[in-house]
Formats: sequence, structure tokens, C-alpha cells
Amino acid sequence: MLISHCIKEFIDDRRYRNLSTKTIQGYQIVLDLFRDYCAKHEIVDINDVTNATVKGFLLHLQNERNNNPTSRNSKLRTIKTFFNFLVESEIINDKQNPTRKINFAREEIDIKPFTDEQIKKMLGYLRRRKQRQKFFVTVRDYTMIVFLLGTGVRLGELINLKWSDVDLINGTASILGKKGNYHLYR
Repeated sequence: MLISHCIKEFIDDRRYRNLSTKTIQGYQIVLDLFRDYCAKHEIVDINDVTNATVKGFLLHLQNERNNNPTSRNSKLRTIKTFFNFLVESEIINDKQNPTRKINFAREEIDIKPFTDEQIKKMLGYLRRRKQRQKFFVTVRDYTMIVFLLGTGVRLGELINLKWSDVDLINGTASILGKKGNYHLYR
């Protein structure tokens, strides 16, 4: 089967499963990159994709597109999901899955939280700006930063917040998390 047809079936399946538009777009971007890489190497049939093809793609991302290990791992996760779908759909068998024995690259992630001093400076700046400029955007920015710092929610979770999720009387917000679960924040 052609790689492009397999990608279309996978994307259609993700739409059927009602995944978010953003998630589906992310899958589409990565799989289009992979398809283009394969086409450049004259691989158009899904059965011709090997472990070496996938590793070659990951090296291409590293060397030609300057992707860091986190970005490459994210793309590999998408490709693994794609090939697992092909196995589940019986388009290929488990032994034909070229991603089966590919491990993720080691990531050196060092996320440092804001210090108390940095938070004080940030909030002080936003407070002064809010007092000088009585614009909607300054009040909005201040409110968003205070909410993010106070709750620890992700930016995407804040953006998707609806009025019905906020209880101003009890001072709570119900946030729809990544797995579709609601979390209550005070």
C-alpha cells in the first residue's frame, strides 16, 4: 500500500476518534515530512519502509533541520503511533513494524522554575503597567499570568477555559486536562 494512502487512513481514523484539530494537524505535519523524506529516497510503498529508513529520517531531522532530541522524540512518537495503527489495522504485521526496536533519544531537559524574585519582578511590572494603562489587554495579561502562576495549568488549558468552567463565588476553576479529565483548581 502507498505511504500516502496509509497516512490518509491514519488521519481519517484520528478524526473518527474525535482527536483535537491541533493533534491531528501535528500528526499530519510530521507524517507529511516523513512521506517526503521517503519519496526523496524512492520509497513509496509502506512495506519498503525499514528500521534504517526511520533512523535515517531521524538523523535527517537532526542534521538537516537542526531538531533537538525532544523534537525528534516527539516526531518518533508520532511515527510509532502511525505504524502501530497500521499493525492494528492489519495493513502490516508486527514484525514489519520498523519502529518496534527504535528507542527514543536521550534528552537533557533542565527546566528551572521561576524564582520568587523573578515572580515578584514579573508581577510588579504587570501591576505597574496595569495601573498606567487601563487597557483591556493589560488587565487580561496580568490576570492570565496570575492564574498560570497560581494554578500551574498549561497555557493550552487556560486558553480552552470557558465561563462555565469558572466558579467566581467559590473561587474555583474546572480545567479539562490532556487526557480528557477535569481538575479543580482553587
